[in-house]
Amino acid sequence: NYYGMLDQLVAYKGRVFFGTWRSTLSGYINRMRGYHITKHKLEGYKEGTMESYYFVPADKRNQMKNYHAVKKPIYMREFPISWRDIDKGIEKLHQ
Repeated sequence: NYYGMLDQLVAYKGRVFFGTWRSTLSGYINRMRGYHITKHKLEGYKEGTMESYYFVPADKRNQMKNYHAVKKPIYMREFPISWRDIDKGIEKLHQ
């Protein structure tokens, strides 16, 4: 069944996304949203932020609205390093 993959394709292009903390489905949607936002230079692409939220727990609701460097545990959240500067070579990053 391909419903999960189809849901991800539809959800990542939405203006706003509400997902579930610790969900790999929500995590991958946020990564795809990051790729999309960066490619099209949409609001938040420079900061690595996006209009994505988590329903619960309340203290995680705005995790994707603020930039966070990679930190443990890493399995339940995507980090901007996954999509920022992805199309630049090492030479361009170190200039």
